[in-house]
Amino acid sequence: MMQLVPLGGSPYPLRPSTLPAPGVINGVFIILPPDYAGILEKMSGWFANRLEVAITDHGNSDKHGFGYIMIEWSEFEIDQLFLDILQNEDAVADYSTYIRELEEE
Repeated sequence: MMQLVPLGGSPYPLRPSTLPAPGVINGVFIILPPDYAGILEKMSGWFANRLEVAITDHGNSDKHGFGYIMIEWSEFEIDQLFLDILQNEDAVADYSTYIRELEEE
């Protein structure tokens, strides 16, 4: 299994370092190998104490069976450190960021 860790080798969870983004959800759609359970577990641990971050979906694609994880930041920008990790991690096939308006409850 790959060793997905924050840059610098830190075993600690990612800490908030993002700017507020009132009224929007910033998300990232991550494409991974079909057996992505270890990566999901690692990312879940990184964001466990981050109330503004949620893993909103995960699974496998229908056509090729790639793994995917969707993570969203509610009213905050996506952590730049996290995007840097995705960019440099060989196990991440690709990723895409998106922004959508926050739905009023």
